[in-house]
Amino acid sequence: MTEKQKYSVLLIYIILLAAVGILFFVIPFEKTAAVWTAFVFAEISVVLGCALTNYAFSKKEGLKSKVYGLPILKLSYMYTAAQLIITLLIIIADGVRDVPAWLPAAIGVILTAAVLIGVTMADSARDMIEETDAKIERKIQNVKAFKLDAYALVGACEDEDVKRSLEKFAEKVKYSDPVSDPALEEIEKKLSDTVEEIRQLIDSGNYEDTALKLNAADRLLDERNRQCKAMKH
Repeated sequence: MTEKQKYSVLLIYIILLAAVGILFFVIPFEKTAAVWTAFVFAEISVVLGCALTNYAFSKKEGLKSKVYGLPILKLSYMYTAAQLIITLLIIIADGVRDVPAWLPAAIGVILTAAVLIGVTMADSARDMIEETDAKIERKIQNVKAFKLDAYALVGACEDEDVKRSLEKFAEKVKYSDPVSDPALEEIEKKLSDTVEEIRQLIDSGNYEDTALKLNAADRLLDERNRQCKAMKH
């Protein structure tokens, strides 16, 4: 959420807070203990809803974090709306028959507790998802690096036969399983070293040895993919 969006949300809640207060005091009706209690919880719901809405987007920047914050945003809106509706119903009901003060108090406490528990659970879920995303991102870095290196080699190669082989290798890297694993560290290190040796050979114009090293890199990639597939079964 941008600063402008945050200020817009804050302004909406301030307007809502003021509107509820003004209407409560301007509209002539008997203000019993139950009505006052309902009104207090209504104002609390607006303030807390505003705080929770801002908190929903207060963590990491980026689209994923904003999407993961949507459940908290939804809870905050639903909480404020529900409490305002309950307050209105309490006021209407109290005009027909005396409502005990403990009823709106109990409803307000239960509703507030429920939304805070819900937000806590949603926030914990968001943390877990973001942590999982970060782990997956770290795991795919090696294959991303191989892919970039492979396509860079294609662009640097001037021998047409070797370039075609490099293009096939780059395509194989592109469609390899992107998720790495600690068990693949050794073979991925060998593959990375071999790709670096290929780059040095291309820079020196030694395309005969480049073809040999490329065959070795291709075999390493096949073995890496085989091991990766075996770990998932």
